[in-house]
Amino acid sequence: IVQASSEAVRAFHQDDASKAFGALAPPGTPVTFQIPMQAMSDGAVLKFTMWLGCCIPVQWTAKHSDVGPLGFVDTMIEGPVQSWVHTHRFVEEGVDRTAVEDSIVYEYAGGLRGVAARLMFNTMGLRVLFLWRAFATKRALERHGQDMAK
Repeated sequence: IVQASSEAVRAFHQDDASKAFGALAPPGTPVTFQIPMQAMSDGAVLKFTMWLGCCIPVQWTAKHSDVGPLGFVDTMIEGPVQSWVHTHRFVEEGVDRTAVEDSIVYEYAGGLRGVAARLMFNTMGLRVLFLWRAFATKRALERHGQDMAK
């Protein structure tokens, strides 16, 4: 739960998507953008490289859909796993209280690519990643106020 309106949460994630994505990256995982995305919209593409441990490049391209006030979906069109669909939902829980819900459906590829993806994107690693992202979202919206999203 974030102590912010659903509109502030939406604005944080969608108004300057590259900035938000960079803010949500865990320590030791800088992100560089090959195709940055300012305002998120249906069909918008974000192409980036995550640097795991500051030295292992993981390239990823995501296409966005169902972009609206209640969230959005990003679908990997190139990256380390066979498939990845990540649904982000913003659920108002009261005045200036919003739950940010993430749901991911993914599948590993076969062969060496699949082994590498399992090492990088295993269940525990994803759990830690999304705990960090929840913390970073709360910190950005609560510490800096809802105006940061604008």
